[in-house]
Amino acid sequence: MTGKRHMIFFDIDGTLLDEKTNQAPESTIRAIRCARENGHLLFLCTGRCQAIWPSEILDIGFDGAVGGCGTHIVYHGKELFHATLEPSLQREIVEDLMRYHIDGILEGRDGSYFRRDYWMPVVKAIFEENGSFSALCQSFWEEEPLEFDKMALWFDESSDMEAFRRKYQEKFSFILRDPTFYEVVPKGCSKATGIAFLCEKFGIDQADTIGIGDSTNDLPMLNYTGISIAMGSGNPDIFPAVDYVTAPVMEDGIEKALQKYEII
Repeated sequence: MTGKRHMIFFDIDGTLLDEKTNQAPESTIRAIRCARENGHLLFLCTGRCQAIWPSEILDIGFDGAVGGCGTHIVYHGKELFHATLEPSLQREIVEDLMRYHIDGILEGRDGSYFRRDYWMPVVKAIFEENGSFSALCQSFWEEEPLEFDKMALWFDESSDMEAFRRKYQEKFSFILRDPTFYEVVPKGCSKATGIAFLCEKFGIDQADTIGIGDSTNDLPMLNYTGISIAMGSGNPDIFPAVDYVTAPVMEDGIEKALQKYEII
């Protein structure tokens, strides 16, 4: 594969960053910088919206990002694409989330929104312990204005998630990340659509793309790219869908994968 220019897409959480330590190993940083020096285009491809892209990841050096599961695309700081929701739809969603007693985070390019009465333990921990979210909390759901692109929704036995899903299934894709957690993305947007956009933009064949991820929300990316790689520390449910399962994050998984495919 040496000599060919590839476009390589990296998930963040569980791929670049270890889920337990929330750190990127030195081997990952070294490998990414070497791949760029070798002339390849490197992009983040994440469910995270821009407001919470980690500075320590951006500092490694990427050409751009597909953020918010394909709702937002940037290249060297320039916005190439941003899918927005109609204000009336955003308000309707909030009213239904309150009606059906669903917790979570409404995620936008510039910040995040929480329920004032959040109660699910994971949401409580994110808001109260994760500064990158809480510091960028625009307001609470009940307040105006709203500007969000996608949702991370948690629910329990007091929630009627099924009713919410039925109402919005034609407008949104519901990605089950955990038995009580859906990532909810507008129809027509995914990590794969973001990659397709960039392939057309830069004239790079789909066959010359590489996707690296660890979770079920990476499947659109992994099913689309010419080469698909799963982290060994990731969700084993995605392993049958990929070309190669590399080592875990903290066991130099990124570096080993890029070496295998002669990117570095």
